[in-house]
Amino acid sequence: MILLDTHVVIWILTCPHRISKAAADAISANGARGELPRISTATIYELIYTKRRGRIEIHASDAELLAKMRLWFNSIPISEVIAARAAALSDSFHGDPIDRIITATGIEMGCTLITKDEKIRDAQLCKTIW
Repeated sequence: MILLDTHVVIWILTCPHRISKAAADAISANGARGELPRISTATIYELIYTKRRGRIEIHASDAELLAKMRLWFNSIPISEVIAARAAALSDSFHGDPIDRIITATGIEMGCTLITKDEKIRDAQLCKTIW
């Protein structure tokens, strides 16, 4: 089971050439098994909020983007256990609350997290690919 960090989802939607070969291979292998990549519902928030603030350019309404994400990904809700795990991660781990939630999702769900984020990869709290 793979879980995508938000920047990977953005790159799938806007510039897939930025995704590493190892990450692209893992996503392809996941698809070959008939599985959709997983994302945290925090990723949906971060993607639409970032788009609204003009930090990324995606030519789709929020409703169209959400519909596309439902087709392309399986979302994992932020459960109480995931929220508690994210809050309990060491203060030195990561200051970004969304990255903490995504990492906690990977830990709790036993997913391999596809991320370029070095802080997440270096922490070795869950299996990662980049």
